Amino acid sequence: MTNLEKGVAMDLVGKAKRLRVYLNEGDRIGHLAAPVAILSLLRKEGAAGATVLHGMEGFGASGVLHTPHLADVVEKLPIVVEWIDLPERVERLLPRLKELVPHGLMTLDETEVVLYKPRAVRDVSPSLTVADVMARDIVTVAPTTRVRDIVEQMMGQVYRAVPVVENGRPIGIITNSDLTDRGRLGVRLTLLNALDPTGQRAELNKVEGEGRVARDVMTRDPVTIPSQTRLPEVAALMAARHLKRLPVVDESGAIVGMISRLDLLRTVVQGFQTADASPPRSSGLSTTTPVSAIMRSDVPTVNVDTQLPEVFAAVVSTRLHRAVVVDSERRVLGVITDAELLQRVTPALHPSAIRALMQRLAFVHSSEDDHHASARQAGDLMTGKLATVSPETSLHDVIDIVVSGGHKLVVVVDKDGRLLGAVDRADLLRGLLPSQS
Repeated sequence: MTNLEKGVAMDLVGKAKRLRVYLNEGDRIGHLAAPVAILSLLRKEGAAGATVLHGMEGFGASGVLHTPHLADVVEKLPIVVEWIDLPERVERLLPRLKELVPHGLMTLDETEVVLYKPRAVRDVSPSLTVADVMARDIVTVAPTTRVRDIVEQMMGQVYRAVPVVENGRPIGIITNSDLTDRGRLGVRLTLLNALDPTGQRAELNKVEGEGRVARDVMTRDPVTIPSQTRLPEVAALMAARHLKRLPVVDESGAIVGMISRLDLLRTVVQGFQTADASPPRSSGLSTTTPVSAIMRSDVPTVNVDTQLPEVFAAVVSTRLHRAVVVDSERRVLGVITDAELLQRVTPALHPSAIRALMQRLAFVHSSEDDHHASARQAGDLMTGKLATVSPETSLHDVIDIVVSGGHKLVVVVDKDGRLLGAVDRADLLRGLLPSQS
């Protein structure tokens, strides 16, 4: 039986990665001390936390010993910035950190978090605007950028949409759906990442053969948001239009950033501290509502002995792209995602699997094909990376779990672990609106 991640506010435990950056006192990045610049980037991107450690003595590649006893080298005493976080967040930010740090040493290793309970964070100000929390370092493409280049750029990244910009203004946006509907990409990006290199190249070659560019596949005249819009207004717009992210524009209509649903959720639970350290106030978004008030009951489920075709049917039955595994008493045991399904069959079965997952059709295979699957039942396919909460858990604490653990689905269970319902990020966003409280 698989161990589930029991939801506790900001209780991020389990496998993680630890990055260490070795610097010297006096090192600078731009006009900032190097450690400050690194911490600023990590904090802006929602990292779980980082620590600056000051060394007493040390020497580097030069062989020069740096020690506080030598007055002329005090500024070169060693400093270590240590950051421990979710593997996917470390992998996303590592390239930017490498570009940021001009010289020094970086090491990366796997670690295990056995306890993570930081102090409670103050509520954020209702005057916070999009400009305060949006991502400014964004990826954009030109109208003439090849679709294949766009797909390759988005593969393995956290973002699932890129604005199409002309003369500084967003004239369109390309999402996962645009790539599969008009770009003729045969699989969603999450599934493309699950294919082996040969399968990925085959899909990319199909896209390249179509000869399309960004303007051919983009959603034109995208919904944008002014940078001075308040956060509750952004949440209401996203919920009403079923949007996951919005390009942010200034007074002239030029793009200045992007704001996502996850940015809003992160701000609610992690807060935002201004330079003047003004007193904390309410964010204007309701976070005390119990999760039972917004949870959905239409959760696709399978039993541990459910066979592969029925597992496919359950996974594609809703927009969640996953199914919860339960026992005969409906106690939650794990979860199965579409990407994991694709990974568990060999390339010989990929066409049938992709057809089932993308077109929501039956997974057709013969009994002779069973040897192509490394798992044939739900119990063999499931993973324990699933957060569970009680019905009384507040939205604040559920969002905390989603943000800190990278979960897209949180399952609600009774005191005996039986399934009651579930919420995803869209449900949580709607639940934050004052009218829903």
